[in-house]
Amino acid sequence: MPLPEIVARIQERKRELDISVSDLARRSGVSRATVIRILGGEDHEFSFANVQAILLALGISLDLTEIPAAKFRDHIATAKAKRLIALTQGNVALESQAVSRASAQSHLEEAKARIASSSRKLWAS
Repeated sequence: MPLPEIVARIQERKRELDISVSDLARRSGVSRATVIRILGGEDHEFSFANVQAILLALGISLDLTEIPAAKFRDHIATAKAKRLIALTQGNVALESQAVSRASAQSHLEEAKARIASSSRKLWAS
């Protein structure tokens, strides 16, 4: 769930429960100023622990949905392979050379497979 949706849900639940900011701060253990910043939805620098404490104080559970591991690894490997190919093309001026779509896709798949084959390569910056 995106952060703006979480903030909107917190605001809605606060209204439903008719709880003041001060009471919410006291019940959650989060400072009043931080609760106000989170409810305002403009400050995105607050900690997850503070958001979680506010959610619990309002009786809201945070449902964490996972992307299947294979799909997530494939997504990360694809993104890295695309960056790698873009860097390579930029370094050897291949942008101006005609490369067929099939050839480009083949290079992407090969790079992705090499990256995905090693956890160290996959998760390194």
